[in-house]
Amino acid sequence: METRKRENVETGDKRKSRVKKEQTKQAMSSLLLSLSSKPSLLRKLSLRCHSTIRMFSSTTSTNPYLMYRVTSSGKESAGAMTELRMFDPAKEDYFTVGDKPLPKELVSSALVGSSHGWGVFTYDGRSILVSDFCNPSSSKSNPKIIPLYPRPNIIGCQTEVVSGVAMTSSPQEQDCVICVKFAGRPVSIYTPGRDTDKGHLLLVSQQVFDHFEESKLMYSKRDQKFYMVSTGGHHLWSWGGIRSTIPQFIELRFHNLPQFSHSELQLLDSCYRTHDLVESSSGQRFLVKWYVRSPDLQTLWFDCSGTKRFMVFREEEDMVNMCYTEDIGDLCIFIGDNEPFCVEASSFPGLIPNSIYFAGDGYGEGYGVYDIASRTPRSFEPKSLPGFPHLPNPRPCWVPHWLPPVPLQ
Repeated sequence: METRKRENVETGDKRKSRVKKEQTKQAMSSLLLSLSSKPSLLRKLSLRCHSTIRMFSSTTSTNPYLMYRVTSSGKESAGAMTELRMFDPAKEDYFTVGDKPLPKELVSSALVGSSHGWGVFTYDGRSILVSDFCNPSSSKSNPKIIPLYPRPNIIGCQTEVVSGVAMTSSPQEQDCVICVKFAGRPVSIYTPGRDTDKGHLLLVSQQVFDHFEESKLMYSKRDQKFYMVSTGGHHLWSWGGIRSTIPQFIELRFHNLPQFSHSELQLLDSCYRTHDLVESSSGQRFLVKWYVRSPDLQTLWFDCSGTKRFMVFREEEDMVNMCYTEDIGDLCIFIGDNEPFCVEASSFPGLIPNSIYFAGDGYGEGYGVYDIASRTPRSFEPKSLPGFPHLPNPRPCWVPHWLPPVPLQ
């Protein structure tokens, strides 16, 4: 009798379990149907971005270029002839753009960052300007120079040090907004298309902003906001670009983290680390962690031995969760002392998909391309040997940076 009762109970439990599974399947089917009947938020944003962002290709625009040095043949002075030393990553070869007279405004300047092919220069203490001088497509004899309102003079803040630069568009456009992040808490906002603009200073008082002291900037076309990643990579700062808006702080959550051996963890722990947020033309965002350990050589030129690892996290739809990935498809990411950007490799024959092109001198990062799937960096291999010797009279305060594609004239 007891055995029969137990069998009946087990049979009832199995029946309940089967019914529960069927209900779960029906619920999942309903959810999938509802999702397929209307686009997700990210899909909607992607469609909106595709309708507003012009897609580039090698037939309609230049390749992405690296501006790695500016040299002069003689004494640096206004009008001195200079040469831009450029590198084409698609061809893995260098080229020069010569006979460019040095504008007087740039004689004693430091190039501290770039965005949209425009460099941001500081000079004469608090002065700051933007110029397309380092863009090979700019006018040789008459490059565009746009002065900005002088940098802030704040006690306790290192406004002579710039950690990040981002722009909403070309500074020639009337609605352009330029965001410059200084060391510490100040963030300066400029709108050069408005005659009455004197700049706007965001001096964030929250203590959490101390974790963004050396952060880089990125502008999102998808949701029309500026972003910064904290030094530890666990928080985002965002601001809508309007003076009346209040910056927001977002705590990130990471998923699908890779497994590391003890030796790998020791290596990563010994590295200097930076964080970049980058957005593709479709609106997909990625958080890139860059691990660098300075080599013995002080000058790396086009050696990449300082770069040990990249980790890429794909943003989920809720804009909070970041999922580790080793596959970004046809995209390649360009990171350096510029606002980071993405291009589709198939649009520029010679570029390697699912890769990161990097350049940096500050901590021994070096220059090269990183294969995300195999997790291996390699140095560039220029076809022309004279490309990277010690150059005559290089400008020491002009950092190398990547230039995004620009439409062919």
